Amino acid sequence: MKKIVSTIIFVFLLKALVFAQTTVSCKADPKLPDTAAGVFPLPFSATNPKGGISDTACLNAYFNYTFTIAVPKTFNAGIIGTIPITNIQLSTTTAVKNMPTGLTYTCNPPNCTFPAGTKGCVIIYGTPTNPANVGRTDLQITGLVNSILPIEVTFPNAELFAAGNYYLHIKPAGSPACKTSSTRELAATKLKMINWPNPFSGSTEVQVEAELRGRFEFRVYDFLGKMIHRREVQLARGINRISYDANNLAPGVYVYTITDGVNSASRKMIVE
Repeated sequence: MKKIVSTIIFVFLLKALVFAQTTVSCKADPKLPDTAAGVFPLPFSATNPKGGISDTACLNAYFNYTFTIAVPKTFNAGIIGTIPITNIQLSTTTAVKNMPTGLTYTCNPPNCTFPAGTKGCVIIYGTPTNPANVGRTDLQITGLVNSILPIEVTFPNAELFAAGNYYLHIKPAGSPACKTSSTRELAATKLKMINWPNPFSGSTEVQVEAELRGRFEFRVYDFLGKMIHRREVQLARGINRISYDANNLAPGVYVYTITDGVNSASRKMIVE
Protein backbone atom coordinates (compact mmCIF):
# COMPACT_ATOMS: atom_id res chain seq x y z
CA MET A 1 0.00 0.00 0.00
CA LYS A 2 2.82 2.43 0.90
CA LYS A 3 4.46 1.69 -2.43
CA ILE A 4 1.26 2.54 -4.31
CA VAL A 5 0.80 5.78 -2.40
CA SER A 6 4.44 6.74 -3.03
CA THR A 7 4.00 6.05 -6.75
CA ILE A 8 0.86 8.21 -6.91
CA ILE A 9 2.64 11.07 -5.12
CA PHE A 10 5.63 10.79 -7.45
CA VAL A 11 3.42 10.91 -10.58
CA PHE A 12 1.55 13.93 -9.21
CA LEU A 13 4.78 15.80 -8.47
CA LEU A 14 6.15 14.83 -11.88
CA LYS A 15 3.12 16.32 -13.63
CA ALA A 16 3.29 19.48 -11.52
CA LEU A 17 6.99 19.90 -12.33
CA VAL A 18 6.38 19.40 -16.04
CA PHE A 19 3.64 22.05 -16.11
CA ALA A 20 5.60 24.54 -14.05
CA GLN A 21 8.77 24.36 -16.16
CA THR A 22 7.38 24.13 -19.72
CA THR A 23 7.88 27.40 -21.55
CA VAL A 24 6.49 29.22 -24.54
CA SER A 25 8.64 29.73 -27.61
CA CYS A 26 8.38 31.81 -30.79
CA LYS A 27 9.43 31.80 -34.43
CA ALA A 28 11.10 34.63 -36.35
CA ASP A 29 9.04 36.12 -39.18
CA PRO A 30 9.94 34.00 -42.25
CA LYS A 31 8.75 36.77 -44.61
CA LEU A 32 11.57 39.13 -43.68
CA PRO A 33 14.25 39.35 -46.38
CA ASP A 34 17.80 38.26 -45.59
CA THR A 35 18.92 41.90 -45.85
CA ALA A 36 16.55 43.05 -43.08
CA ALA A 37 18.16 44.50 -39.95
CA GLY A 38 16.46 45.71 -36.80
CA VAL A 39 13.44 44.90 -34.63
CA PHE A 40 10.24 44.03 -36.49
CA PRO A 41 7.56 45.09 -36.85
CA LEU A 42 9.01 48.57 -37.07
CA PRO A 43 7.70 50.87 -34.33
CA PHE A 44 4.68 53.16 -34.57
CA SER A 45 5.55 56.71 -35.66
CA ALA A 46 4.08 59.64 -37.55
CA THR A 47 5.69 58.33 -40.73
CA ASN A 48 4.73 54.69 -39.97
CA PRO A 49 1.20 54.86 -38.49
CA LYS A 50 0.55 51.17 -39.15
CA GLY A 51 3.69 50.10 -37.29
CA GLY A 52 4.11 48.93 -33.73
CA ILE A 53 2.10 46.31 -31.83
CA SER A 54 -0.95 45.55 -33.96
CA ASP A 55 -2.89 43.48 -31.40
CA THR A 56 -4.83 44.75 -28.38
CA ALA A 57 -4.62 42.96 -25.04
CA CYS A 58 -7.54 42.45 -22.68
CA LEU A 59 -7.68 42.14 -18.89
CA ASN A 60 -7.98 38.53 -17.72
CA ALA A 61 -7.46 37.08 -21.23
CA TYR A 62 -4.39 35.32 -22.58
CA PHE A 63 -2.29 37.44 -24.96
CA ASN A 64 0.94 37.13 -26.89
CA TYR A 65 2.89 39.11 -29.43
CA THR A 66 6.15 38.30 -31.22
CA PHE A 67 8.98 40.65 -32.17
CA THR A 68 11.53 39.46 -34.71
CA ILE A 69 15.14 40.57 -34.21
CA ALA A 70 17.29 40.58 -37.36
CA VAL A 71 20.93 41.17 -36.45
CA PRO A 72 23.21 42.82 -39.02
CA LYS A 73 26.90 41.97 -39.28
CA THR A 74 28.09 45.54 -38.73
CA PHE A 75 27.15 48.49 -36.55
CA ASN A 76 27.50 52.24 -37.18
CA ALA A 77 29.17 53.56 -34.02
CA GLY A 78 29.12 57.24 -35.00
CA ILE A 79 32.54 58.89 -34.96
CA ILE A 80 34.20 55.48 -34.54
CA GLY A 81 32.74 54.37 -37.85
CA THR A 82 31.39 50.99 -38.89
CA ILE A 83 32.44 48.12 -36.62
CA PRO A 84 31.62 44.38 -36.71
CA ILE A 85 28.88 42.96 -34.50
CA THR A 86 29.39 39.75 -32.54
CA ASN A 87 25.80 39.52 -31.28
CA ILE A 88 22.92 41.38 -29.69
CA GLN A 89 22.34 40.22 -26.13
CA LEU A 90 19.21 40.77 -24.04
CA SER A 91 18.64 39.93 -20.39
CA THR A 92 16.42 36.87 -20.03
CA THR A 93 14.37 38.61 -17.32
CA THR A 94 14.58 42.42 -17.51
CA ALA A 95 15.04 43.38 -21.18
CA VAL A 96 11.43 44.49 -21.79
CA LYS A 97 10.69 47.66 -19.84
CA ASN A 98 7.24 48.89 -18.66
CA MET A 99 5.76 45.38 -18.82
CA PRO A 100 2.14 45.25 -17.51
CA THR A 101 1.38 42.98 -14.56
CA GLY A 102 0.73 39.40 -15.66
CA LEU A 103 2.87 39.55 -18.81
CA THR A 104 6.37 38.16 -19.26
CA TYR A 105 8.58 37.23 -22.21
CA THR A 106 10.97 34.63 -23.54
CA CYS A 107 13.37 34.46 -26.48
CA ASN A 108 14.35 32.14 -29.27
CA PRO A 109 17.31 31.39 -28.82
CA PRO A 110 16.39 30.71 -25.16
CA ASN A 111 19.43 32.58 -23.81
CA CYS A 112 18.33 35.80 -25.61
CA THR A 113 21.68 36.10 -27.43
CA PHE A 114 21.24 36.73 -31.16
CA PRO A 115 24.41 36.17 -33.23
CA ALA A 116 25.33 38.54 -36.08
CA GLY A 117 23.73 37.65 -39.40
CA THR A 118 20.86 35.67 -37.83
CA LYS A 119 17.19 36.19 -37.01
CA GLY A 120 15.54 35.39 -33.68
CA CYS A 121 12.49 36.49 -31.75
CA VAL A 122 11.09 37.71 -28.45
CA ILE A 123 7.56 36.71 -27.50
CA ILE A 124 5.57 38.67 -24.90
CA TYR A 125 2.86 36.51 -23.37
CA GLY A 126 0.60 36.05 -20.39
CA THR A 127 -2.65 37.38 -18.95
CA PRO A 128 -2.92 41.05 -17.93
CA THR A 129 -4.47 41.19 -14.47
CA ASN A 130 -4.04 44.72 -13.10
CA PRO A 131 -6.86 47.23 -13.87
CA ALA A 132 -4.31 50.01 -13.37
CA ASN A 133 -2.67 48.88 -16.62
CA VAL A 134 -5.77 49.57 -18.73
CA GLY A 135 -4.80 52.14 -21.34
CA ARG A 136 -1.59 52.56 -23.31
CA THR A 137 1.80 51.25 -22.20
CA ASP A 138 5.00 52.29 -23.99
CA LEU A 139 7.17 49.16 -24.14
CA GLN A 140 10.93 49.35 -24.69
CA ILE A 141 13.49 46.62 -25.31
CA THR A 142 16.96 47.14 -23.86
CA GLY A 143 20.12 45.18 -24.55
CA LEU A 144 23.76 45.15 -25.57
CA VAL A 145 25.32 45.28 -29.01
CA ASN A 146 28.50 43.27 -28.47
CA SER A 147 31.35 44.38 -30.70
CA ILE A 148 34.83 45.66 -29.91
CA LEU A 149 33.17 46.95 -26.75
CA PRO A 150 29.62 46.29 -25.52
CA ILE A 151 27.27 49.16 -26.40
CA GLU A 152 23.99 49.60 -24.48
CA VAL A 153 20.99 50.18 -26.74
CA THR A 154 17.26 50.69 -26.37
CA PHE A 155 14.72 49.83 -29.07
CA PRO A 156 13.06 51.70 -30.73
CA ASN A 157 16.27 53.51 -31.65
CA ALA A 158 16.40 56.27 -34.26
CA GLU A 159 20.18 56.14 -34.64
CA LEU A 160 20.43 52.37 -34.86
CA PHE A 161 17.31 51.24 -36.74
CA ALA A 162 14.06 53.24 -36.47
CA ALA A 163 12.41 55.86 -34.27
CA GLY A 164 8.94 55.54 -32.77
CA ASN A 165 7.09 53.66 -30.05
CA TYR A 166 5.89 50.16 -29.22
CA TYR A 167 2.54 50.99 -27.63
CA LEU A 168 0.65 48.09 -26.05
CA HIS A 169 -3.05 48.89 -25.65
CA ILE A 170 -4.89 47.08 -22.83
CA LYS A 171 -8.70 47.16 -22.74
CA PRO A 172 -11.12 46.19 -19.94
CA ALA A 173 -12.25 42.57 -19.80
CA GLY A 174 -14.67 41.66 -22.57
CA SER A 175 -13.92 44.64 -24.81
CA PRO A 176 -14.60 43.80 -28.48
CA ALA A 177 -11.20 45.15 -29.61
CA CYS A 178 -9.28 42.69 -27.46
CA LYS A 179 -7.18 39.87 -28.80
CA THR A 180 -8.48 37.04 -26.66
CA SER A 181 -6.93 34.10 -28.46
CA SER A 182 -3.74 33.33 -30.29
CA THR A 183 -2.41 31.04 -32.99
CA ARG A 184 0.37 30.33 -30.50
CA GLU A 185 -1.95 29.53 -27.60
CA LEU A 186 0.05 28.95 -24.42
CA ALA A 187 2.10 25.90 -25.37
CA ALA A 188 2.35 24.78 -21.77
CA THR A 189 -1.29 23.65 -21.96
CA LYS A 190 -0.56 21.50 -25.01
CA LEU A 191 2.97 20.17 -24.56
CA LYS A 192 4.36 19.15 -21.19
CA MET A 193 7.86 17.76 -20.96
CA ILE A 194 10.36 16.31 -18.55
CA ASN A 195 13.50 14.24 -18.98
CA TRP A 196 14.67 11.56 -16.61
CA PRO A 197 17.26 11.23 -15.22
CA ASN A 198 18.23 14.89 -14.95
CA PRO A 199 21.09 15.63 -14.22
CA PHE A 200 22.51 12.67 -16.15
CA SER A 201 25.49 11.30 -18.02
CA GLY A 202 25.25 9.06 -21.05
CA SER A 203 21.60 9.10 -22.08
CA THR A 204 18.25 10.37 -20.88
CA GLU A 205 14.61 9.87 -21.82
CA VAL A 206 12.38 12.84 -22.63
CA GLN A 207 8.73 12.31 -21.81
CA VAL A 208 6.28 14.51 -23.74
CA GLU A 209 2.64 14.65 -22.67
CA ALA A 210 0.87 16.09 -25.72
CA GLU A 211 -2.60 17.34 -26.49
CA LEU A 212 -1.49 17.59 -30.12
CA ARG A 213 -0.43 15.03 -32.67
CA GLY A 214 1.64 15.21 -35.81
CA ARG A 215 5.20 15.77 -36.96
CA PHE A 216 7.45 17.77 -34.66
CA GLU A 217 11.15 18.53 -34.44
CA PHE A 218 13.15 17.62 -31.37
CA ARG A 219 16.09 20.03 -30.99
CA VAL A 220 18.91 20.45 -28.48
CA TYR A 221 20.83 23.71 -27.99
CA ASP A 222 23.91 24.50 -25.99
CA PHE A 223 23.66 27.42 -23.58
CA LEU A 224 25.06 29.82 -26.18
CA GLY A 225 22.04 29.09 -28.38
CA LYS A 226 23.83 26.88 -30.94
CA MET A 227 21.73 23.96 -32.20
CA ILE A 228 23.65 20.73 -31.69
CA HIS A 229 20.98 18.14 -32.44
CA ARG A 230 17.82 18.00 -34.53
CA ARG A 231 15.53 15.20 -35.62
CA GLU A 232 11.93 14.70 -36.63
CA VAL A 233 9.60 12.90 -34.24
CA GLN A 234 5.97 11.85 -34.51
CA LEU A 235 3.82 12.77 -31.52
CA ALA A 236 0.56 11.10 -30.59
CA ARG A 237 -1.91 12.48 -28.08
CA GLY A 238 -0.93 11.30 -24.63
CA ILE A 239 2.49 10.17 -23.41
CA ASN A 240 5.40 10.08 -25.88
CA ARG A 241 9.01 9.10 -25.12
CA ILE A 242 12.15 10.32 -26.88
CA SER A 243 15.57 8.86 -26.08
CA TYR A 244 18.57 11.17 -26.28
CA ASP A 245 22.22 10.09 -26.20
CA ALA A 246 24.52 12.79 -24.76
CA ASN A 247 27.75 10.78 -24.63
CA ASN A 248 29.43 13.25 -26.99
CA LEU A 249 28.47 16.34 -24.95
CA ALA A 250 30.64 18.19 -22.46
CA PRO A 251 29.21 18.62 -18.96
CA GLY A 252 26.94 21.64 -18.69
CA VAL A 253 23.43 23.02 -19.12
CA TYR A 254 21.54 22.44 -22.38
CA VAL A 255 18.08 23.35 -23.64
CA TYR A 256 15.83 20.92 -25.49
CA THR A 257 12.80 21.97 -27.53
CA ILE A 258 9.90 20.26 -29.22
CA THR A 259 8.23 22.31 -31.96
CA ASP A 260 6.00 22.08 -35.02
CA GLY A 261 6.85 25.65 -36.04
CA VAL A 262 3.82 27.11 -34.22
CA ASN A 263 3.52 25.31 -30.90
CA SER A 264 6.77 24.93 -28.97
CA ALA A 265 7.96 24.01 -25.51
CA SER A 266 11.47 24.04 -24.03
CA ARG A 267 13.21 22.77 -20.92
CA LYS A 268 16.70 22.57 -19.48
CA MET A 269 18.76 19.43 -18.96
CA ILE A 270 22.05 19.06 -17.16
CA VAL A 271 24.82 16.78 -18.42
CA GLU A 272 27.27 15.69 -15.74
